[in-house]
Amino acid sequence: MQNKIITSFFISLILFAVVLSVALPDEQYSEAEKRALAQADSVKISDYFSGEFQTNLDKYLSDQFPARDSWITIKTFGDLVSGKREISGVYLADDMLIQRFSGMKNLVSNAEGLLKLQEQLKSQNISFSAVMIPTAACIYSDKLPLFAPNPDQSQITKYLHKQGLNVIDVESALNSHKNEYIYYRTDHHYTSLGAYYCYAEYRKAINKSVRGLSDYTAEKLCDDFLGTSYNKVNFPFVKADEVTAYYICKNRAVSYNFGNYKADEIYERKFLATKDQYAVFLNSNQAQTVIEGSGEGKLLIVKDSFGNTFAQFPCEDYAEIHIIDLRFFRGSIAEYSEENGIDEVCAVFGLQNFSNDIKLIII
Repeated sequence: MQNKIITSFFISLILFAVVLSVALPDEQYSEAEKRALAQADSVKISDYFSGEFQTNLDKYLSDQFPARDSWITIKTFGDLVSGKREISGVYLADDMLIQRFSGMKNLVSNAEGLLKLQEQLKSQNISFSAVMIPTAACIYSDKLPLFAPNPDQSQITKYLHKQGLNVIDVESALNSHKNEYIYYRTDHHYTSLGAYYCYAEYRKAINKSVRGLSDYTAEKLCDDFLGTSYNKVNFPFVKADEVTAYYICKNRAVSYNFGNYKADEIYERKFLATKDQYAVFLNSNQAQTVIEGSGEGKLLIVKDSFGNTFAQFPCEDYAEIHIIDLRFFRGSIAEYSEENGIDEVCAVFGLQNFSNDIKLIII
């Protein structure tokens, strides 16, 4: 009898939540997960026989479930009690939340795209290098649960080398500093310190001087950052992250999207009061950015979000730093480089993004 009462209670609770989710207006976007949420118009009766109806309905009800973040926390604890250590693609690994490396569906096409760009730039006598940032699962594989699937990311770098891409190895440098704070505990990105070590490897590879870390001022921007890994599991027992800026000259002229917005430093501090605190670096992800630097020559960074933190450091070494995000920019990189007198091009991508999550369009 008691089991029937408990079962009836939970069924009633779920039915109430479903009715409430239908009655309430749909949420358009999840600030916590940094993604658009499924909408009612994605559920179509015409998709019934193709099998898409049930899939889209499940996704819609999951995305629009009332008090969704609280339910995610409850689910996480339930999974932990059952013995799981991977939840929603995130490993609960000691003092870190580490996202699982998954899929390589875009690796070949993205490699071909960068090779095409490398050849275009070579014909213009512009140097090209690629910096591929391994995930925390690569550097901290010893923290992962026993028998957790974890592809060898160094093999991806070797594959890119074999295809002829000028890839700079940063995995060794990151491994040698793994006891330092080089990856966030709650987010999939590297920290500013991790970005510094990758930039140092880039400078060494092109036979240019490397500034010591002590040359920079380190400014803690916040100490309550909870990133994308945290928001997948809402696990409250992992310590929040610090976000730190490194600079020598704090104020710089910055132009976004061909002058549509201008700023006097690369840190957009308004984001520190939002959930998307990583967006403090370079105003989140913009199609095109130009920073006035303190050095000589012009560097173009072609990047995903890993390039935002990376871009702090070349500000001291180049006269201009141009930054293009190929997820939003639809021009020709080769033409842009020629028109703007670019001397060096450096592609900066997270290996997970490059292998699976984005598809580069090279014109």
